[in-house]
Amino acid sequence: MRRLLVLSLVIAVAFSLLVSCETTRSLTSKVGSITSRVDEDVFAQVPEQERGDVDKAALALMVSEEKVKLAEMKTELANLQKKCAGYEEDVAKRLQKEAALGVDIAKLEAIDKAGLGDKDDNTRKIANLKSKKLESEAQRVKIEAQQATAKRQMRDLTKQIEEQAQKMEVLATGKGQKEKETESPEIGEGE
Repeated sequence: MRRLLVLSLVIAVAFSLLVSCETTRSLTSKVGSITSRVDEDVFAQVPEQERGDVDKAALALMVSEEKVKLAEMKTELANLQKKCAGYEEDVAKRLQKEAALGVDIAKLEAIDKAGLGDKDDNTRKIANLKSKKLESEAQRVKIEAQQATAKRQMRDLTKQIEEQAQKMEVLATGKGQKEKETESPEIGEGE
């Protein structure tokens, strides 16, 4: 868990550095292309000192977009959980059917051992019930495999949700923006 946390933190820092270096320059153009309500050629003519809260508003848009992604992931996770619960119910019903068939098989075998009923009819019925039980077992194994796949997808998606939440937190706190402000003069001097 600690390793995952450290890896997530490294990814978040790398992302914030990426955001801090390039995002400010392209942030307003990205926002403009998303909303398409502003003439980008005219906006490009606005001096940097007169742009006011444009960067702040663009960052707020990025945060809200990340919130939408997070909400969509959570919806997908809920759907997977529902699917997994359905598989669990199907497995339980299959086990119940197999147990009921097992009881019927045991009863018919007892009848046959006691020499009651028609021997050929008893054998045919027992074979038929055993066949049904095997079919049910095969279906249960398939359902259990689907359930295992859904559980794996849920684990993977839960991990992605945690990473998305951390990414959103980094954006929301403005760490990427603050780092940009402290790094911009150094970048400008080096160019």
